[in-house]
Amino acid sequence: MKAFEELIKEIKIELGNGNAKYTMKRGTFKTTDRIKNVKQFKFDGMVSNKYKFSDGIDFFYIEHLHSDINEFKIVCELAYNRLWIHFPSKPDEAFYGCGEQFTHFNLKGKRVKNWVSEHHSLNKLLKKAIRENIFGVNPSHRSNYKNHQTYYAQPTFVSSDKYFLHCDTHAYSEFDFRRPETTTLYFREIPKSFYVGKADSYSELSEKLSNCIGKQPMLPEWTGKGAIIASQGGLVSAVNKVRKAQNSGAKVVGIWCQDWSGQINTGFGTQVYWNWILDETLYGGLKEQIESWKSEGIKFLGYINTFLKKDTLMFRDAQSMDYLVKNSEGSPYLISATTFKAGIVDLTHPEAFKWYKNIIKENMIDLGFSGWMADFGEYLPTDAVVFSPESPEKLHNAWPELWSKLNREVIDESSVQNEVFFFTRAGYTETIRNSNSMWSGDQHVDFSDEYGLPSVICSTLSLAMSGIGINHSDVGGYTTIFHMKRSEELLMRWGELNVFTPLFRYHEGNRPNSNAQFDNSDETLKHFSKLTQYFHHLSPYLEYNKKQYELFGIPVNRPVFYHYESHDKIETPTTFLYGRDVLVAPILRPSQTSVEVTLPEDEWIQFFTNKAYSGGTHTVESPIGMPCAFYRSTSYFAKLFEQLN
Repeated sequence: MKAFEELIKEIKIELGNGNAKYTMKRGTFKTTDRIKNVKQFKFDGMVSNKYKFSDGIDFFYIEHLHSDINEFKIVCELAYNRLWIHFPSKPDEAFYGCGEQFTHFNLKGKRVKNWVSEHHSLNKLLKKAIRENIFGVNPSHRSNYKNHQTYYAQPTFVSSDKYFLHCDTHAYSEFDFRRPETTTLYFREIPKSFYVGKADSYSELSEKLSNCIGKQPMLPEWTGKGAIIASQGGLVSAVNKVRKAQNSGAKVVGIWCQDWSGQINTGFGTQVYWNWILDETLYGGLKEQIESWKSEGIKFLGYINTFLKKDTLMFRDAQSMDYLVKNSEGSPYLISATTFKAGIVDLTHPEAFKWYKNIIKENMIDLGFSGWMADFGEYLPTDAVVFSPESPEKLHNAWPELWSKLNREVIDESSVQNEVFFFTRAGYTETIRNSNSMWSGDQHVDFSDEYGLPSVICSTLSLAMSGIGINHSDVGGYTTIFHMKRSEELLMRWGELNVFTPLFRYHEGNRPNSNAQFDNSDETLKHFSKLTQYFHHLSPYLEYNKKQYELFGIPVNRPVFYHYESHDKIETPTTFLYGRDVLVAPILRPSQTSVEVTLPEDEWIQFFTNKAYSGGTHTVESPIGMPCAFYRSTSYFAKLFEQLN
């Protein structure tokens, strides 16, 4: 890549006007844009440190603000609300990032929509069910990328030429990498500025990107010492789960009960009752039990989201105080997430924001919670009415940022940063400064590339290239519907992957009784216990890599090419690095007991067998209970790795 100061002289810019329309159904969006008055502007000389662009009549400037990270500020007073930037790229150039991707890692040849959405939809679920019932299960099936929607969007990409570009905008945008020699960025506003960083290595590039967009607050150290198990159905069930895990010899640091506020049984399954008050019927005596668990080194985690179920006590309270997002008629804007209606707390209303923070403080932290899933954030409709004078269209991508900000302020104001954390699935640029960890969302309980176990690798690595250093997934997946049921094999293979991630957290799924759980059988319980011991054993290495992220912005999980560039431009990765020194090649298909893995040029030692491998393609045995992973023989942590058994 040329110095961007030179490249900017070659770019073509178009300005125009447009009128966009959006429709939303259960968090997924369709949009059209009616465009008019498009004019092309070209470089027309320098004025001090400003690049002048003109169409022969009108002109505007791009001002270069000199710093370690090049900021280019767009100074435009023309009456346009659409912008296209076209600049040269190479046919063999690869592009990564743009938030969270699930099916395609290298985005060359794709057009990416930077718009926060629900990743799944009922329509997609129905199509999958019909296809698999007629043609059988095909784990390698992937839908057309043009229909891809994501929980975490971000107008940021990293090029294989080792530069990143990040745009300062909340508007809907598209990054079009489809043409061999041109990249086009399209925005439904004139962005404030864009940033470009260039480096000689991906590590240095990550550091520059983190200096631009920030880094996640660190996870409390206790989270890296063992598993966080899941339980639903009440306190008795949770106590029994913890006891069973302890009796197996497992290293357990937390128990996560998402239904602490109650359950509602729907056609989708067992769901949380969205009224953030302790359900005394299910969880009477929880405060005392939390204190008892803490004395044993076990923390309690819960769940909250941006919604209030219609006609609950909290919904009525919020409505009476005018704290809910409204429709055009002045009534609460009711959304359907699954099978019931709910109102959206207006995060732009200062008093509503404060009220919701107090709900978490009083009903969760004061009860002894040490963490929670801060779910959703993708659903703000563009035709809503909010307290803020800003357009909901422009606020849509900012909504998950506001949600993460609310949760971060709760923890900071309660002075529990070293003890309490939260994790989120929805996000945009500012989320990174607030959320301790992302998680990959509601994966299907299967081995499918598009929605199942393999998708979490693409999810994690695309987020890593977007600046997210801490991410994880639900062990076993979540979505259980139609013919899908979690097998013991899937649960165990998923756990083997998650041992090599920053958080080792289980989920029972939306239909717990249809899914295999960690204590499903003697085999799953023994396997679970062993994995927790592996995770605990590796905690010094995890803490080191968390510190590397805190200091330098280097993600804990990384693509292999991050340190071995011969592995660049991979379409869909099936291996990943855990820190600098560990390469993981998980089993991603049912009934497989070996994996073909291509190791980069280095000297590698296989975990558990201590067998040495050099670079190249190898077929490696990986029976259940022995994850396929390797460490560099020269690693500072080689002795620690050697002792893992």
